[in-house]
Amino acid sequence: MKLAVIGLGAIAPFFLDAIERDPSLTLAAVCDLDDKKLAPWRERGLAVFTSHQELLDAGLAEGVIVTLPNDLHADVACAAMEHGVAVCCEKPMTITAADAQRVIETSRLTESVLFTAFHRRYNRNLLDLAAKLPADRTRIARVVHRYHENIEEHTGGDQWYLDVSRCGGGCVIDNGPNALDAVRHLIGDLRLIDATIGDVRSGTEFYAELDLVSTNGVQARVELDWALPTGEMKDIVVELRDGTVLTADLLDGYDAFKSSLAHEYSGILDGFKAAIAEGREYRDPGPDLVALVEEAYRVARRKETRLRMTAKHESVAKVVKSLFHARDDRGMTLSPWASRCVQAGEVHELVTTTDRPSVEGDRIDHVGFLGFAEFKNATVVERGDGVWLRGRRIGTVAGFDECHAPNHYNILIDVPLLFTASDVNLGIGAEVIFKEASR
Repeated sequence: MKLAVIGLGAIAPFFLDAIERDPSLTLAAVCDLDDKKLAPWRERGLAVFTSHQELLDAGLAEGVIVTLPNDLHADVACAAMEHGVAVCCEKPMTITAADAQRVIETSRLTESVLFTAFHRRYNRNLLDLAAKLPADRTRIARVVHRYHENIEEHTGGDQWYLDVSRCGGGCVIDNGPNALDAVRHLIGDLRLIDATIGDVRSGTEFYAELDLVSTNGVQARVELDWALPTGEMKDIVVELRDGTVLTADLLDGYDAFKSSLAHEYSGILDGFKAAIAEGREYRDPGPDLVALVEEAYRVARRKETRLRMTAKHESVAKVVKSLFHARDDRGMTLSPWASRCVQAGEVHELVTTTDRPSVEGDRIDHVGFLGFAEFKNATVVERGDGVWLRGRRIGTVAGFDECHAPNHYNILIDVPLLFTASDVNLGIGAEVIFKEASR
C-alpha cells in the first residue's frame, strides 16, 4: 500500500520509521508547509508537496497519515476521503464532536476508511496487563491511569501544542485521548462522572483529573500532567474486588526517551491495514473519545476549582475577644452562602462545631466558641478554607450562620473534637489564618 504523510512535525518521524520497517507499505509522498523539512525527502527523490490538496490531486497515495495540528484534522481528513483515500489520523480525530460527526459522515458517504491513531493501545505492557484481567470485567473495582510528562520535552519545537486555538486545550485533549483509550481498552466504554483541570497557563491546562465509570460499573480515574519536572510516568493500576492489585508501567523495558513508540506506531499501521481490510464494517472509536474529551472540558471549565493554582491570599484575623464556653443546644442555621466577602477591619465570630453541616438550613447545636476576630485584610472566606493557628491546621470552614447579621456572622469551623479559646490558648491578639483550599 502506498502511503503519504501530511505534516512533518514531532510525531511524523515515528510514522515514517514504522512505514520503513513494514515491507507491505511504501512511502509515496510527504507534505509540509516548511520547505526545510521537505528538502531531505526531495533529495531522496520522493514526491514532496506544500499543499495537501495538490498531494491528493496527484493521486500518488492509497492512504494518508495526518499528523497536523489538531485544528486541521477535520478538513484534511475530509478532503482525503473525498478523493477516495483511506485516512489514518493522529489523535484526537478532531477538536469538537461536531467536526468528528462531519468527518464520520464524509467517511460514510465516500465509503473511505477513517482510522484514529491511539498508539498506547498497542503497548506491550498494556496488552500483557489486559491478558491478566478477568474475563468478567465486573470483578474489577477500580482502574487508575497516570499519564504524566513534561510537555516541553515532547513538542519537538511544535509550538501549536501550547496554542489553545490550535490544540483545542492542553493535556486533556493531547494526552487525554491516549489515556482514555487505554482505560477503555481494559474495561470497555466509558462515561464521564467528573473532570477538574488546573495549572492553567494562557488558557491551556497543564494538569487534569478525570473520573469515569464503565458500562460494567468499573470506576476509573485518569490523571494527566504536562508539568512533570522531567521524564515520564505512564502507569496503570487495576484493583480487583477480591483485593488483588495488577499494574503495568507502559515504559518498562523502554529506557530511552520515546523508545516505546517504535513498536506502538508499528501497531498503529497494522491496525490501519486491518481497518482497511475490514472496509465499511470498521467502526472507529475516535468520535467517542472526542465526545468524552469535549464533555470533560464542558464540566471542568465551568467549575470554580482549578487544581495547583492559588486564587487568593491567605487572610489573617486577630482575636479581639476570646470566648471560653461550649454548647450542645445552640440552634444555629447553616446559611445558603458558600462564601462571604470580608472587608479589612471587619469583626466576625469564630465557632467550632462537630455537627458537619452541609446543606442550607442544617441545624448546628454542638459548638465551641473561640472568640471574635478582626480581619487585617479584605478577603473572601469560603467553605473548605483551612483554618490555621500557630502553624497548625485546626479545622475547615463549614459555612456561616447569620443569626447576628448585620452586626457580624458566625464563621463555622468543622473540627473532629469541640474546643474553645481556652483549649487552644487563643488569647487576645492571637492570629488565626484562613488559607484557600487548594491542591
